[in-house]
Amino acid sequence: MGAAFVFFLLSFLLGIVMGSNDAGNILGPTVANGVFKQRKALIVSSIFVIAGAMLGGLPGMRVASSLVKTSIAEAIIINLSVISVTIYFLLNKLPISMTQVIVGANVGIGIVTKELEPKILLGIVFAWFLTPVISYTVSLAFFKTFSIIFKRIKNLQVRNILLKIMLWGFTIYGSYSLGANNAGKITGILYNKGINVYFLLFFSGITLALGIFLFGKRTIYTVGRELIPLDSFSSMVCIFSSSFSIWFFSQFGLPVSSAHAIVGSILGSGTARGTKIVNKNIFQKIVFSWIEAPILSGLFSALLLLIYRLLW
Repeated sequence: MGAAFVFFLLSFLLGIVMGSNDAGNILGPTVANGVFKQRKALIVSSIFVIAGAMLGGLPGMRVASSLVKTSIAEAIIINLSVISVTIYFLLNKLPISMTQVIVGANVGIGIVTKELEPKILLGIVFAWFLTPVISYTVSLAFFKTFSIIFKRIKNLQVRNILLKIMLWGFTIYGSYSLGANNAGKITGILYNKGINVYFLLFFSGITLALGIFLFGKRTIYTVGRELIPLDSFSSMVCIFSSSFSIWFFSQFGLPVSSAHAIVGSILGSGTARGTKIVNKNIFQKIVFSWIEAPILSGLFSALLLLIYRLLW
């Protein structure tokens, strides 16, 4: 009972950290560029991330519970590793791929216990590589297609109203997709432990929402301003493209990264506009963190498990 309480406490913290980390990947393009007011966007996103977890998180739960067989103690170690590594990067205002951190921690445990399912891991890694590619491609095509449509709308007021409606619609869609894809990452380990699955989904959604609302502003401006400057139209394209990628992989229960998705969509939009990355240093730091974070998480979780086994 005590171990289960510790696990849920750490999962609560994990969900909050994940929500704060991923908020910038959904809200960065609009809030950082002054399209939406920060508080209003955070409230709307928090509501729909819960809906996404409840209505679309089940496939991710099943996959998360199948990657590595763990005890409660091992699940606690995974959460400790993920939280520690994520906070380190979050303090540096870098929106890392928490998906990779979580999977990295699972792999570290799985290698030590020899309970890792390599086929599932291979599918997840393949999805990681595809995520920014799909986001980039969809963003490029979507930008060019809707540029033609919007140019044919001569009335500027009508064009702005339509753009704002689409921005809100895609922000809601993105928040929903985020909840659906992230729910299994927080409590999916417990899917086969006899705990009510709808409680697990709701718990995941609530923690994500709290993270977005309370601390989401920390990463909004890194994503929204420091890679490629975005106007309202480009922001709309980026949100749709990244949200589509996240939603697509959620249908298969594959945990992908919203950081991969938004960076791919921003680059696609930039290519369509002929705009280059304005801060290559930030871009390099983000990409490097995608490589460094899961390795650190895997090594840390494996080390903690070895210490735990030695002491107990």
